[in-house]
Amino acid sequence: MRPLIFLFPHNRMDVGGNSAQVRIMEACRRYRQITVAYYGSRIAGQAWMDDLLAMYPERPSGTADAPIFVIHWGPDIPMLLEALGRRDVIYVAHSTGWGLAIPPTVPILSVSQHTMAYWGRYAPNCYIAHVPNVVETQIGFEPVVRDIDVLVQVRKSSRYLLDRLVPALALQCRVTLLDGWVEDLSGWFRRSKVYLYDSLEHWIKVGATEGFGLPPLEAMSQGCVVFSSINDALADYLDPGFNCRKIRVHSLAWDLAAILQAVEDGTPSPPQSEWFQDYTMARATARLRVVLEDVERFFAFTRQNSADIEDLWAVYSPGVLQRVSRAVRILKGRRV
Repeated sequence: MRPLIFLFPHNRMDVGGNSAQVRIMEACRRYRQITVAYYGSRIAGQAWMDDLLAMYPERPSGTADAPIFVIHWGPDIPMLLEALGRRDVIYVAHSTGWGLAIPPTVPILSVSQHTMAYWGRYAPNCYIAHVPNVVETQIGFEPVVRDIDVLVQVRKSSRYLLDRLVPALALQCRVTLLDGWVEDLSGWFRRSKVYLYDSLEHWIKVGATEGFGLPPLEAMSQGCVVFSSINDALADYLDPGFNCRKIRVHSLAWDLAAILQAVEDGTPSPPQSEWFQDYTMARATARLRVVLEDVERFFAFTRQNSADIEDLWAVYSPGVLQRVSRAVRILKGRRV
């Protein structure tokens, strides 16, 4: 099995894409040689991307043991693909909407079905597979003292959540607001009855999408009742009314009443531990092993064969744009 080089923009692992990528990397480390390298700025004592590029040329003949580069940081993907040239590269897609064009020689591993569907549409000629993120789970929900009624993280939270809903809740129950990086987030989840997550506004501002949404799933796995937006990949696993409740429904009064009721009666109950098996380290390791072995066969094939399937977006995108422009004109006309 070929070694993997995971490229990171910096060594801050307290941000979503990096922290999720580290878990995938650790799953791969169980059966492959792994190297971590950085490219944002040189870090003393750490591998540097430019040095590795000098060591490994672009896809020479007989590269059976050459490393495969693994990239993930959405805004940097175009730059990284250009720098890596014809070396073998895997893109682990943690989110969508960055305006990327992925060549058919680059396999895409999607951490959610939402992201997989996106790339199935916008990179139809690429190798695409689904590799869910790893989630820290608790086996069973043994009785614990939950001294926090409602838990909220400032990061990614909407103005509605922070400026309106939290102050209203704080008048009637025990609300804890977490700002900044928390080392043991699972510990906070185990102390909490309800967890609130509303990320849509954040992703609208960024111009991308929620590629997985780890916090609500982790909160559910620790026995919290989750109130969440269900945008993008959150819809992969959230089922309002059955394993969670949707937040920002109709009015502040509705949300307030629903959350206070959940604090009181603890429903809907989070799924049992078996429900989380697809997100365990063991399942991720087994799935990655199968996918990466297939990816190696793909790379061996593409070294000897050229891509020859037409690019549907090159064929149809002009017509698509015309139809969109026409629809916009019609809607504007109706408003007038």
